[in-house]
Amino acid sequence: MKEGRYEYLEEIGAGGMATVYRGMQRSLNRPVAIKVLSATLSDHPSIIKRFKRESLIIARLNHPNIIHVIDRGTTSQGRPVFVMEFVEGVNLADGIAGEDFDFNQKVDIAIQICKGVAYAHKLDVIHRDIKPANVIIDNEGFARLLDFGIASFFQIDKDVSAEETRLIMGTEAYMAPEQHQGIAKTTTLSDIYSIGVVMHELFSGRLPAPNNPTLDYFDSNISPKLVKLIERCLAFEPCDRPPSVEDVKTEILRAMKGQHIAEEQVNRAGEGLAAIQSKFGLLDVMQEDKYGAAYLYEDKTSQKLLVIKKKTSSTGGYKEAKVLHSLKHPNLVNILGTSKNDKVFIVVMEYVSGGSLQDRLIEPMEMQSFLKIALQVCKALAFAHKNRIYHGNLRPSNILLTADLQVKVSDFGLDEHYRVKNKEGNWYGDTSDTVDELSDIYSLGAILYHALTGAVPTFKDGVLVKPQAFIELPHDLQELFSRILSKKREWRPQSVEAISSELLPFIVEQKTEIKEGPVEVAGQVSTIIEYKRVNWITILFGVIMSVSVILNILLLTKGGGGVRKAILSYLEMIFS
Repeated sequence: MKEGRYEYLEEIGAGGMATVYRGMQRSLNRPVAIKVLSATLSDHPSIIKRFKRESLIIARLNHPNIIHVIDRGTTSQGRPVFVMEFVEGVNLADGIAGEDFDFNQKVDIAIQICKGVAYAHKLDVIHRDIKPANVIIDNEGFARLLDFGIASFFQIDKDVSAEETRLIMGTEAYMAPEQHQGIAKTTTLSDIYSIGVVMHELFSGRLPAPNNPTLDYFDSNISPKLVKLIERCLAFEPCDRPPSVEDVKTEILRAMKGQHIAEEQVNRAGEGLAAIQSKFGLLDVMQEDKYGAAYLYEDKTSQKLLVIKKKTSSTGGYKEAKVLHSLKHPNLVNILGTSKNDKVFIVVMEYVSGGSLQDRLIEPMEMQSFLKIALQVCKALAFAHKNRIYHGNLRPSNILLTADLQVKVSDFGLDEHYRVKNKEGNWYGDTSDTVDELSDIYSLGAILYHALTGAVPTFKDGVLVKPQAFIELPHDLQELFSRILSKKREWRPQSVEAISSELLPFIVEQKTEIKEGPVEVAGQVSTIIEYKRVNWITILFGVIMSVSVILNILLLTKGGGGVRKAILSYLEMIFS
């Protein structure tokens, strides 16, 4: 079957809501997966709306453990359809049934599922239908989550109709108890319950049931800590479950102590780190390539998590890390130590669990959230610049965030993004080879521009292109960005503090004033609570003006002689 830009080949999966086909994208001659809404559901507006929303949600998610959406549209019969990357591999449900995985592979799959879901949760997306059938394990062992068809952003949920909030969506065997009360009761903790069911089935081969033996009966490799964690995920009350999927992932890593990591990766991690092996325990490989690697370790004494970055391609960043080791700032990643030999240098730093700003740039940020982050980045850079430390490669991916959105700027001096520069251009650099305060200021402006408009800045004949999202910004912000992103360095603000001072007026401090009063409506008395924004600067100015007017009246009127004498006596006492 051929239709539009894609060729439909054979059916590869079907469910109650949609059918999935293997297909081919004609323009690139690459395999794709095409998901088409079931014809029996095509007359249900709410289901069509949710199906279309799936492609929008997944298209905004960019994570190696989540299937990527390529395109969306409709068939010639008007049925909603979207196109995903095609992943060759085994469905996790089939893999469990066929006993395809050994214990370490099972642990690795559980960790990868947690990584994908934790990323989605940081972007305010709940999956709502996590189950083995919605996980593909590719030929290289990577787990990919799919079928976000009944997921939705939290803020979208606020706008759904009362009828929709009563919808029960999910797969019975994997649904948390509260999901049976409707989507309005479904939270991130519901996804944690579903992950608990998946892990139980992954390690035992069967679903949880009251009379089941404990998990270690099915697999003696499973530790008591891991058994207890899965039981906590399956708690009936949401408040008794782990507070986040990030916590679930961390507890799995701590329970396993690196047991799931391949031997060759463990050996590579230990190269050049022999001196710290006795103090720190390897928990996970975060990133690894020919230029270096990043590893998650646990301090065996304090049990604190830390990241060890190993660089083999250059020594860029070593000098900055060594200086920052002796300096502390709440908005800079804490450097715990550095070391260097002829082949490699390492940086030991605190672990920041909230991801990076890059993860959150899937749509333009709301102004007040933007300002909270922007001003923290400014504080970090201002502190570094005062100590003659320049970043040189500032971008959203090295602006890390804690769970409560505290900024931690990282990787000063490290050229982490050579691949971006080679292939796509450095969107956040000013193209000069100079690394100083003004080059960091340009990068800061490019990042803030991206955060507010949803796109990186572009130029035509050296002039900043102004898309609609930019034009809709306050005029003062437009003018500020135009100066920061100027190709002429002398036109930019000459310090990060200057940028902060221009951003501060946009902060809106909201105070609540409660005013109660009876209002008669159809014979009834109701209480109205009004919420007013109080501008404290205006109030202070008003008080000063009032006092000034009163003093002038007293001093200039005939009866003001006594007041004048009292003021003059007071002034003589102060200045004598």
